Amino acid sequence: MQIGSAVTAFKQLFSRLILLATCAVLSNAAFAIEAGQYYYFISDKCLPKGPQTPEARGAVTPDVMLFEVVPAGISDYYVNMNTSVLIHYTEEGQAHLSSMEAEQAYTAGKAPSKDSLRKDGNAIQHDFMLQREAIDLKTLINTLNGFSQLQSDKGYFFKKIVGLSNPDAKFKAITRVRLSDMGYDNRMMLTSYSSDYFMLDEQGKASDTAFITVDHGAALRNSLHDTNSPYAIFTKNSVCGEKWEPGN
Repeated sequence: MQIGSAVTAFKQLFSRLILLATCAVLSNAAFAIEAGQYYYFISDKCLPKGPQTPEARGAVTPDVMLFEVVPAGISDYYVNMNTSVLIHYTEEGQAHLSSMEAEQAYTAGKAPSKDSLRKDGNAIQHDFMLQREAIDLKTLINTLNGFSQLQSDKGYFFKKIVGLSNPDAKFKAITRVRLSDMGYDNRMMLTSYSSDYFMLDEQGKASDTAFITVDHGAALRNSLHDTNSPYAIFTKNSVCGEKWEPGN
């Protein structure tokens, strides 16, 4: 009797494990990404804009690889950003951002979006945490020195640093990338790419508001078209990448 009960319990446990594994696989499939290199194309939140014939489109579209998505297991991915597009950053700044990609954490979820083509009205958000660590003021200054060399950005950094009253201040540094799947085949929107620096108090608790935010995504978007280009308006808040396929 005891043996029979044990066998029954084992079968029930095994069935539950199979069910959980199946649910996990289905969930992972729902959030799957088409791995590959994604190149910029003119669009409004991944809806094509501008010339549509291959010749005319190629004439006005910069040949720029924005990012690459690489599979890292059954349901895991990591992202490689094309930091060379950040033309106003120093080589050291570009290399620093790229070095963060060596260790990253990936998560995915859904969020309502009026621009999504999906039946449920959601966009799938793919989030990549590239950096999450405490740094001191000297490290922050050295990091900022490698980022945008535009006078407006350097002035913003300088003003924030000079306004500090504590030379021993510590910060929580967070750098992350978000890609959004709006339901278009082989297209992914670069929703955000930024570094936030939150000041830590004496107990090591981070402020709710970032002390300095560096929008790498905006710097990337601003490098794609001249300001007087009729297509620059489509890169104001986001940019879309189309997966490269052989022959395209």
